[in-house]
Amino acid sequence: MVDWVVPISRRARFVDRSGRTITPTLETVRRAGLAGGLTSVVIEVRGALADVEDRDTVWLLWPEHDLGIVAVGRAQQRPPRRGERPAFEVTVDRTRTRTLMVDPMPAALVHRWITDLHSGTRLDLRPRALEAVQSWEHERAERDEALLRPLGLPSWRTRAAQGGQGRPIDDPLLASIVPFLRSQDFAVGLVTRDRATRLVARRSRDLVVVHAVPGSATRPDRARAVGELREHRWSLQRAHADDRLEVWSWIAFATRPPTDALAFLEDEALVITWGQAGGRVEMSERSKQRWYQRLGVR
Repeated sequence: MVDWVVPISRRARFVDRSGRTITPTLETVRRAGLAGGLTSVVIEVRGALADVEDRDTVWLLWPEHDLGIVAVGRAQQRPPRRGERPAFEVTVDRTRTRTLMVDPMPAALVHRWITDLHSGTRLDLRPRALEAVQSWEHERAERDEALLRPLGLPSWRTRAAQGGQGRPIDDPLLASIVPFLRSQDFAVGLVTRDRATRLVARRSRDLVVVHAVPGSATRPDRARAVGELREHRWSLQRAHADDRLEVWSWIAFATRPPTDALAFLEDEALVITWGQAGGRVEMSERSKQRWYQRLGVR
């Protein structure tokens, strides 16, 4: 038995506990995975996948927006049906998949070790890639805790899917930003402050506070967000002065701010992003320059 990383193609079929097909959108599949309703994924055999055998471990990578590995399970051969192309079924490990749905291993980290993923790759032939995947599942939580514990913060992985209505994982702005921060090697924590849930991400002495502004933000909304973030940034620097943290403020809007407002926010040295169709996140040009000059992992 070997491990595989397999990109999920548009022809993949997601199956629930009743044997019904799940609509293949990220939101629907993630909701099913978090609720334990995703039981299997049918993968069409292409290229190297002809070598997949029963009980091989298959790590499923969601390629859109470079999201990353979102599920894991065991392969099982299935007899071809009339008119269908050859395929195998991945029986999902629900507990492990739930963790990956909350905190996917970023595609950027996978591609560091596998530059030619194509239809799928055997990880016994890429031992460093296998080590990275296993480390993400088993060791990353401890690394995150070591960075976040001094700040008194729970991690995104452990808390984002807890609770009922209003879970952080269900916030499209916060959930879309986490994979980017993870790809940049940040531990991501959660804090509730000023009646809002924020992300606080740490990598060594770099600290990023992310405040989400839902809907069409008005001028008072933007002003309030700037003021509250400034106060939060100041309190973190003061409380952890001995750690010599460099704290950055990030405002995530649901829609693109007006041009004048965007220019003002960038002049205030804030990182500015906004949501786009399909769950994509757009970062302003000056924010990109500031990020990659000072914070980014290329």
